[in-house]
Amino acid sequence: MKLTKRVLLYAMTVVVTIGAFIWNNRVEQWMATQDDPEMVVRTDLLVLYPLVLTLIAISAYSLYKDYKQRNS
Repeated sequence: MKLTKRVLLYAMTVVVTIGAFIWNNRVEQWMATQDDPEMVVRTDLLVLYPLVLTLIAISAYSLYKDYKQRNS
């Protein structure tokens, strides 16, 4: 994989992961202000967690592939 693509992939992974933590913290703060937080359905988690997990998996695979190529 070209260096530019790797840098963009890793940067996007870091930015999305940090953004997910910030988003989750803000939503938890918002839910603390609600009268009945049990009635709130977190549909954002159906998009957020698979996106973060997919980016981390792709980045880990890319690192592993590059590590394997260097050692062979």
